Amino acid sequence: MSPAKRAGNGGDRAAEITRLRLATLRLARRLRQHASHGITHSQLSALATIDRNGPLTLGELAQMEKVQPPSISRIVAALEGDGYVDRVPGPTDKRVALVQVTPKAARELEAIRAERDAWLAARMATLSGADQQRIVDALPALEALLESPDTSGAPLA
Repeated sequence: MSPAKRAGNGGDRAAEITRLRLATLRLARRLRQHASHGITHSQLSALATIDRNGPLTLGELAQMEKVQPPSISRIVAALEGDGYVDRVPGPTDKRVALVQVTPKAARELEAIRAERDAWLAARMATLSGADQQRIVDALPALEALLESPDTSGAPLA
């Protein structure tokens, strides 16, 4: 039985959770498919994290991205090779290198975000006004869900 059908039978909380997980995963996948500009998902995630948080050490970036240092080193090397990040000396310890976005990366991120926003706006426009409002009304709760601490320690599946 599908999660949607299970939810219709008594509003089972587990089925609702499954529906939420599937909807958010599918929506995220569809958004990632639009406007990647040849940048991998891992590279784009790291680039957006650097853009959002300012210059970072590789260790800080690895922690924020929840990947091992060797993985972030490969990702940053590729971004650096493509001209999306620069390494700069740390403000207090010149032996520490920070990575920061380049103007090229800032332009690419802006273009990717604009294209993804346009795709989502077009999809939203296909919904009724009431459905659009329900999604808008759910935003504070979804944002709070994203900000809540993950205490499970379990990997996402």
